[in-house]
Amino acid sequence: MAHKFTVSPKDDLQATLKRVETTITGKGGQFSGDTSQGNFAGVTPIGMVKGRYAVINGKDIEITITDKPFVAPQSIIENKIRDYFS
Repeated sequence: MAHKFTVSPKDDLQATLKRVETTITGKGGQFSGDTSQGNFAGVTPIGMVKGRYAVINGKDIEITITDKPFVAPQSIIENKIRDYFS
């Protein structure tokens, strides 16, 4: 079941997305997208986390977690992703 939440980045949108891309791909994950929408997949010790993002209001980022390890609590995944995008 998908889980949605919104993040308001502190930095410029383009800089934030570039930082997230570098972080995720640097840890063996995948990131594709632009300043309007995209997809990501990250490697964790217990499995892959997959999601997508869409920019709303020209500044906020709505994130949808589409797939996560069954044993990983939604709140922990959300907090980690918030850290990446904040």
